[in-house]
Amino acid sequence: MSRKSVRTGPASHAGTRARGAVTIKDLAARLDLSITTISRALNGYSDVGQKTRQRVHEAAQEMGYRPNRNAQRLVTQKTHNIAWVQSDTDNKVVDPHFIEVMVGVLRGARQGGYDIVLSSDTSEHQLGVYDRYVRDQSVDGFIIDLPEHDDPRISFLLDTGKPFIVHSTDNRADTYSWVDIDNPGNFRKLTHLLVANGHRRIAFLNGDARYTFATARQQGVERALRELDLPASTVRTFNATHPMINAGYRLTREALKDPDITAIMYSSALMAVEGQTAMQQAGRDPRTNIHVATMDDILHYLDLSPYQGVFTFVRSSLRQAGEQLVTGLIRQCEHPDARSQTIIPSTFIVADRLDASILDTL
Repeated sequence: MSRKSVRTGPASHAGTRARGAVTIKDLAARLDLSITTISRALNGYSDVGQKTRQRVHEAAQEMGYRPNRNAQRLVTQKTHNIAWVQSDTDNKVVDPHFIEVMVGVLRGARQGGYDIVLSSDTSEHQLGVYDRYVRDQSVDGFIIDLPEHDDPRISFLLDTGKPFIVHSTDNRADTYSWVDIDNPGNFRKLTHLLVANGHRRIAFLNGDARYTFATARQQGVERALRELDLPASTVRTFNATHPMINAGYRLTREALKDPDITAIMYSSALMAVEGQTAMQQAGRDPRTNIHVATMDDILHYLDLSPYQGVFTFVRSSLRQAGEQLVTGLIRQCEHPDARSQTIIPSTFIVADRLDASILDTL
């Protein structure tokens, strides 16, 4: 007498795995649902009930199901790819600020089930890369970082209607998705803080003036001076060239040629640390005769513990910004009308010898 074997529960799972990759057909057999219902549940269609979607996702995880991207693309018309195009001439691979954003971007993409397509070309040919990706529909959306004023990448993508998100903003910020910190607000507050503590000759070591983030920080300083009815000469600005690494020593040395400088604001904690050698050479000590206030992007390789209580920090996470870039872009890719505009919070950590009460009034 022949016997017919019936696979149920874990045994069915094991048998499926023995044949190869788990398919939607295997899930349908396991759950006694149609292939169409399984497919629509996995792709988040609202006509499948919440309990059924949860049941399908739990079974898919238990059985080790991985979606076939090519088949999924045919159904959803989505690649689950995000393009991040860099300039060959920017030296970003040696910039720890870029690395922090990249860590967040990769983490966010992994959590959202998307892949990052990282490519590059020379600055004058970058738009050709964007055009190729749009024409061949090989990506669902784009990340733009370090926007310049009237950035042509933003103009191009606004014209195409392709989903994109920008790290920072320009004067068209109300028309697209972005992630940023309150650059003008942070440096307005820092300026108020230093002035309230008696500083009337301040150096501001800013980023590259080509980029909108540096302009926004400069605008914050200028607004504070207007509010305080102080002359523009109260704060003297020194701009780095991108990337900001290696600029801290040089610009600090230049700023301290003015013996009346009593405080320095930095656009990056990396610059502030690099500037310490120049301060020592000039006989300046941030613990006694000069104050340091700096943006702190939480660069994980940089140990700032020796400066706690000595520097004033404005702390905000570039990794968090990277994650939010991907989260916002995925939302837009899946819901085209969903515009995402996110301010990453900043925390002020004021040096021990400063009175921080002015911050409560701003």
